[in-house]
Amino acid sequence: MKAKQDWSVGATVKVGFLSLTVIAKVPTPGDFRPDAYVLANAAKGTFYEFVPHNGLTKIEAYEARELIAEGQRIAAQQAAAAIAKASAAASRTAVIAQMLEAA
Repeated sequence: MKAKQDWSVGATVKVGFLSLTVIAKVPTPGDFRPDAYVLANAAKGTFYEFVPHNGLTKIEAYEARELIAEGQRIAAQQAAAAIAKASAAASRTAVIAQMLEAA
């Protein structure tokens, strides 16, 4: 059995014969594809995009920055949606509590 790799930011992973550092995880909500990862080979100054089951693609530094920015934008949207959902649930709970007090 193969040991699973740690794909957290800052970890070193093996992709084929390359040892690369995970720079960012880029969520891909809604497209049913696995999340993408931005990887770097610091010794050579090269960047890669890795999508499990789809492979490794060498990218330029500006493309890595764009992917990271997209990941941050998606993460902020997901956080805002989670906060809105929690707030709505709390409001419903408060209304129910008020109705029970009045009954």
